[in-house]
Amino acid sequence: MSRAVLVAGLALSLASCGGDPAETSREAAGDQPGLAILAEYGGPDGGYDYLSVDSDARRLFAAREFGVMAVDLDTGKVTDRLIEANDVSAVLPIAGTNEMLSTVYGDNQAVLFDRSTGDEIARIAVGEKPDAAAYDPDSGLAFVMNAGGNSISLIDVADRAPVGTIAVGGKPEAGVIDGKGHLFVNIEDTAEIAVIDIAARKVARRLALPGCVEPTGIAYDALSGILISACHNGVAKLIDAGSGADKGTVQVGQNADGAIFDPNTRLAYVPAKEGTLTLFRLAETGAAGAPTSVPTRYGARTAALDPATGRVYLSTVDFTRGTGDEDVATPGTFRILELGTK
Repeated sequence: MSRAVLVAGLALSLASCGGDPAETSREAAGDQPGLAILAEYGGPDGGYDYLSVDSDARRLFAAREFGVMAVDLDTGKVTDRLIEANDVSAVLPIAGTNEMLSTVYGDNQAVLFDRSTGDEIARIAVGEKPDAAAYDPDSGLAFVMNAGGNSISLIDVADRAPVGTIAVGGKPEAGVIDGKGHLFVNIEDTAEIAVIDIAARKVARRLALPGCVEPTGIAYDALSGILISACHNGVAKLIDAGSGADKGTVQVGQNADGAIFDPNTRLAYVPAKEGTLTLFRLAETGAAGAPTSVPTRYGARTAALDPATGRVYLSTVDFTRGTGDEDVATPGTFRILELGTK
């Protein structure tokens, strides 16, 4: 996951979506929830990255510089160190099991553990600087995006073993499975999406992301076949997963670092480091409705959605400006924000 910075702007480029703007608006418009910060959960100092929610267990997981942190969403109880590891990036629940896979950026490993107890199951060597991860239940494979190795490591989760590597020709960021045998991965430095044929274990083709700089978060709508790629230059690109056609551009916050799509509400969520969460609704055709910007906190660049409650969770800390215009975290200020409707 990008370790990045700042600023804003919110409008939809209807012309780039194609068709009549009024028709696009009628087709995709819909009321959006009025989200606000409802609660905050504190935690130890240290860096942060991805989050995930186990709706059934009512538990939130946060990747931290020192390991994995967990929050009981019913009681608010925080487990500072569910596991310890050297700079965790991904917190990926393995569907159909009680296991979680986390990438250990600092040690070039992936770790499998019981997400209820934190008991470690296996540590598996992967490529350089492992970051995002995705899981395909059909093949039983987990995919680890190696930010420093320009590759994807494949792990057979049942066997707890590495089973291959796919070179992707650039820095892989987040990836998403379509349930049809493909993994779509943003390639940050080439501004494209690599389409992975899971059965063949290779890059099948590449989809261009015109007007996108440094794509990071990615989401997929199975109904319309639209991919949503969040870009650092304040846009989210809508791309047809089948044809690769450019289906539009939505203005979001600067340095967006995540993307979520909820098929039940048809809402997309794009968090940005500048301190905004952009929401927009997709019509069944894939046309995007007008976006809404919700204020969060500066630094809240990744997010997780609990689809059972509609609540959104983001990690951040307070920052001050250091030498060389670098952000410096203020000790004692880490927290996870919980956004929902009042």
